[in-house]
Amino acid sequence: MAFARQKGYFLTSLATLMILSVCLTYLAYREYTSLLPTTTPNPTSRQTNRRSTGLRPGVEKMPHMQRSALPRFNRSISSFSEDFSSRFYSVWTDDASQSARKTGNDITVVFWNAPGWRPRCPSMPQCALTADRQQYENADAVLFWFKSLPHVYDKDFFPKTRPSHQRWIYYVRDCPHFTRDTDFASYGGVFNWTMSYRNDSDVLAHWGHITEAYHQLAQHPADPNRNYAKEKSKLIIWYVSHCYKYMSRFPYATELMKHIQVDVFGRCGNINKTCPRNDGRCFREHIRQYKFYLAFEDFKCVDYITEKYWDNSLKNDAVPVVLGAPRSDFERLTPPNSYIHVDDFESPEALAKYLKYLDQNDEEYNKYFAWKTQPPKNPLPSLFEGDLCELCKKLSNVSPTERKVYTDIDRWWRGQNYEFCEPLVYTGPFMDPRYLIFYN
Repeated sequence: MAFARQKGYFLTSLATLMILSVCLTYLAYREYTSLLPTTTPNPTSRQTNRRSTGLRPGVEKMPHMQRSALPRFNRSISSFSEDFSSRFYSVWTDDASQSARKTGNDITVVFWNAPGWRPRCPSMPQCALTADRQQYENADAVLFWFKSLPHVYDKDFFPKTRPSHQRWIYYVRDCPHFTRDTDFASYGGVFNWTMSYRNDSDVLAHWGHITEAYHQLAQHPADPNRNYAKEKSKLIIWYVSHCYKYMSRFPYATELMKHIQVDVFGRCGNINKTCPRNDGRCFREHIRQYKFYLAFEDFKCVDYITEKYWDNSLKNDAVPVVLGAPRSDFERLTPPNSYIHVDDFESPEALAKYLKYLDQNDEEYNKYFAWKTQPPKNPLPSLFEGDLCELCKKLSNVSPTERKVYTDIDRWWRGQNYEFCEPLVYTGPFMDPRYLIFYN
């Protein structure tokens, strides 16, 4: 009898726990689904919705959230189908009578939150960039610099109205990790164009370009008999000043240094022997003494090839040892055989052995400069003259009736599953001394 009673208590308790578990699961599901956006902005109605809430429909009560899907970082943007990006924006044509544009050939671009510098386009003097916000009503485009955008969309930060002919442009030169604090889900329906290093941007804003490299060589041809190895007295140099130790470049560099000497300068290295800030001549002469330059990017992101490759190493005749964008991006965007990619080696030790081999074999080392005397077989794109010139060209050629708006700039920028950059765990501020690494 007692056993039956205990068995009954046990079954009753078990049933109660199961019911409680189902209830908690249901409540968690309702809480999760209540945070998801319920509508997609329509290009024709976005102005009305944004005036009332400051956010796109369905995002008014949604907190800033990180997606839980695991990033992949295994595909180049160029390998996507042609309509990959188009799922994140809408394009349409306005009636010509509703697409009035200011008269004249002059182009005006207002830099709404200028970071303190004023680029020019000498080849198009009729295209002017100004920081005078009073001119925005007649401007062809308004640039919004990424670093000083509100973390969540705020209508009071932007112009009160937008003329029908005017383009609002999201301007960024760094990768998505630098914008991790911005809730781009709230910016749906705000920007018409993008201007970034990404090759699927409306306007390219490269850190460097292959046409520039070959244009310089056309003006100053390289000597095909030059022995670059004989001009070098040292082996590997690395200038690095962002010292957040959880960046993937630091574990790799630390392991590499166990097998080969690397001279480290900048904030993370030997500061006392670093060239004074903005002393370009000292910087160039310092690097030119070395055979190799570690062009290790802060982050691994597709298409993200910065001045570390283009300026610090390539222009200074030090062979770039690159870590960052996938090898396929370098194959598409840079001169052939002008770099050594870490992905070609099974380990930092294997890379060190190869660099030592090149150090002892001048002929093999000089092959990394052969591209300078071998013009590309396929025609190159038109000369890249800089960010503003590319924007001016785009504005002068665009149809006056063409309209475009990014309805989901968050996924366009970061990737549908955050796959455009290798993931990184953030444990604290980049400048917190607890999370920094320094080399002697």
